[in-house]
Amino acid sequence: MKLVLAMLVSVSFARADEAELQRTWDAARVYLPAATPAGFVESGVGDIDARIDPESPPVAVIVYAHGCSGLSRITDTTGRFLAQAGYAVVAPDSFARIDKPKSCDPATHRGGLHRAVLGWRQDEIRHAVEQASLLQSFNDLPVVIMGHSQGAITVATIVDVPAAARIVEGWTCHAGWPEYHGLNSDPDQPVLALVGTLDPWFKSQVLSGDCGAFMSQDNGSRSIVYQKPDYLADKHWLSVDRAVQAEILEFLNRSLTIWRNENAG
Repeated sequence: MKLVLAMLVSVSFARADEAELQRTWDAARVYLPAATPAGFVESGVGDIDARIDPESPPVAVIVYAHGCSGLSRITDTTGRFLAQAGYAVVAPDSFARIDKPKSCDPATHRGGLHRAVLGWRQDEIRHAVEQASLLQSFNDLPVVIMGHSQGAITVATIVDVPAAARIVEGWTCHAGWPEYHGLNSDPDQPVLALVGTLDPWFKSQVLSGDCGAFMSQDNGSRSIVYQKPDYLADKHWLSVDRAVQAEILEFLNRSLTIWRNENAG
């Protein structure tokens, strides 16, 4: 009897977790390339296939992981510049969960308030990649995973995701908690990492450094570290800058060209 009850409880928790993940996907913000003056349209996941403009199909799908404070202007700005460049961007909403403990205090640049959040965020991104692959408009397209801040930690540490490349913005890949430390990309997954040396979120010695220490030098990965006198040295949001956007687009174009050549036929 105890075994049966334990099994029922386990199934119940699994279904609850699946429902929570589905909420983050259903509430995602979506940015699609389109033949409009703005260069993008924003839509929910429910009608992505219907909203794809056949004259402006996406060249790839970017699953985007927002920071610890949720979907924001950073998400919108990132989604829009990438959509204008021809990418479809899907940003799951971690705060769509019924149960969402506070994990940071942006006003004081304090993180680590909910250590287990990293596993939650990884599950959300993995679920989003799986859901995106089921959409008719996306199922033959390469996928890139990208994240900012806590989302960058998620993208850096997630394992076994079928992505053509990863982009890590606003993270050092150094941490005291082992599950937050390092870079778990596959050997053939190029990674672009962006960080400022004076980023106010990473004043602790244990967080100092950059992701380059964990990168392969043979797969096109690159760690860009902004230092003084560059004004980006003390910024946490870097991709608002047009030059940084150009770095991201160049990395995407190069990485996806390699991916297509390797997957041709």
